[in-house]
Amino acid sequence: MTTDQKTIALLQTLGLSAYEAKAYAALARIGSTTPFALAEEAGIPRTKIYDTIKRLEREHWITVEKGRPGKITPVCPGDAIGSRKSALLAGIDQMANEFTMTYEKRTEVNPPKTSIVRGIGNITIKTADMMRRARTSLYLFGTLYYPEELEPIKQQLDAAKRRGVILRISSNNPVRTKEKILDVRESFSRVTKDFQTAPEPFIRTLTIDGREMLMMFPLPEDESADRANLVALWIENEMVTKAINNAFNIMWANPEWTGNSA
Repeated sequence: MTTDQKTIALLQTLGLSAYEAKAYAALARIGSTTPFALAEEAGIPRTKIYDTIKRLEREHWITVEKGRPGKITPVCPGDAIGSRKSALLAGIDQMANEFTMTYEKRTEVNPPKTSIVRGIGNITIKTADMMRRARTSLYLFGTLYYPEELEPIKQQLDAAKRRGVILRISSNNPVRTKEKILDVRESFSRVTKDFQTAPEPFIRTLTIDGREMLMMFPLPEDESADRANLVALWIENEMVTKAINNAFNIMWANPEWTGNSA
């Protein structure tokens, strides 16, 4: 009877050679035996069996009773495998910590890609470009909109929804601009019901797929947006964007914040 290859491979991850793994697996299955009987049971050449036994004994996988022929007994698998499993897991944890520290240092010396976008026209174009790239999630939150933006944003929301993108929109409503008062909920609810009214700050943030974001903000003037000072900051960085998404999702799920409590 042979041992399956998966078991042999797992024993090899604990430091055994192929012959050693086969020998220990056979001993665990049949119990104490003689060298030549073990060689036959495990499928190991007789010329290799004594070297295999010496290594297993030296590494405390088996005990050998001296005599002619010697009797070979496996160490209890719970002891033989358990101690090595603990050492292996400890080594893996240490390796993971070291790699994480190296990775975090690398991210610190590689700052996020960023750019400044100025003017409502350029911001509208950038917003539409980002929304076209959305494949998994599109979050839009804040209280900063202009009349000419609503239709392009609505079109991109509709296209993203058809692609199966998760949409979440949160805004104060209505939104006051110098030109007019905008009913944002009415504009976007024709596309998606995933809209919440909340006391959002006087900015607007768009995040796409947890990897890039556009934060738009003006210098406020009498509770309305000053077009002359409108600017947006674009950031392409997974860590920063996911942090913003996490904060937004906490608020999204909080009915007291959104005013949607019963």
